[in-house]
Amino acid sequence: MRDKDPQVPLTVVLGTGRCGSTMLSDLVNQHPGALSLSEFFACLDPGAFPDGTLDGTAFWKLLGTPRLKPNVLMRHGVKVPEYRYPIGTGRYAAGEVPAISLMTLPPLTDDPDGMHDRIRAEVTGWPPAPVSHQYLRLFSWWASSCGRDVVVERSGASLRFLPTLLTHFPEARFVHMYRDGPDSAVSMSRHPLFRLGVLIGDMRAELGVDPYRSPDPRHSELLPERLRPFAPGSLDAATLTGTDIPLVRFGDMWSRATGALRHFAGLPPERLLHLSYDAVVADPVPRLTTFGRFVGLAEPEEWAARIAGQVDRKRAGAAARLSAGQMERLRLACAPGDRRLAELLGETAEAPRPQG
Repeated sequence: MRDKDPQVPLTVVLGTGRCGSTMLSDLVNQHPGALSLSEFFACLDPGAFPDGTLDGTAFWKLLGTPRLKPNVLMRHGVKVPEYRYPIGTGRYAAGEVPAISLMTLPPLTDDPDGMHDRIRAEVTGWPPAPVSHQYLRLFSWWASSCGRDVVVERSGASLRFLPTLLTHFPEARFVHMYRDGPDSAVSMSRHPLFRLGVLIGDMRAELGVDPYRSPDPRHSELLPERLRPFAPGSLDAATLTGTDIPLVRFGDMWSRATGALRHFAGLPPERLLHLSYDAVVADPVPRLTTFGRFVGLAEPEEWAARIAGQVDRKRAGAAARLSAGQMERLRLACAPGDRRLAELLGETAEAPRPQG
């Protein structure tokens, strides 16, 4: 980034997935001084952080090229709540939606196609730079053009990006949003992307590759019959919704995601905030005020008080209705993640996690 390029403070919200960060992003979007970028890095995955330098044309290609998995899901009728592009009224059909148009642009504007065109017109003329510099340049231009002075990015299940983000953005602040493991796992079990994620793991074990990253029309034929309805070429939305996946698979998924927590070690308090979803739900105003101060929102108390009533309290305790046996098995699956989380948080945990 050139010295004369303006820089807007960047905060990245990270979590395991199904930890309340989508709600938080929507609340941040209601602050007039914040540019809330929902799922920005997720929508550019894979390939969000290429090596070397990119000129403006190459950077736009990274931002605009449709990614395979979300477009396959949309073509096959899989309903993903985070896919907010207006299919039917927007310019692009299902299967052709540009990366940043899928999830990031629609919450920001009623005209995602128009914003898409403005970003393209701006960035294609930029000189070569490493991708992290291009991102910071984009965030600063974008915030300035919208009259915002703070940028908050958050992506679902984004802890997987943490080592890369720490390398590329050495001055960024990070918010670690966390939730009770079994509650997160139950929520994952109801979400199509996490259900597909479990099944992609099974397909990878059979094929040696992720079929959504290394597509091959022969994959459906090579898979056992039980997995064929989940391959890109033969995806069946009803089967994805209806197939039985043991809850412990999602507990394992949640625990594996917490493995990235070790990368927070050494970050100073001014760059890292731990935010409990359960604590936000229980008492929104003080927790959201703390978050607002941390990321640099103007008048965080006023913002928190204004939007606190939008915090959905019905989602807390998602695992409470499990049988004793189900809860015991799920707790065992989540135990490694619980230990990692307790070690990281120490005495800073904001709320006790519910017991089954």
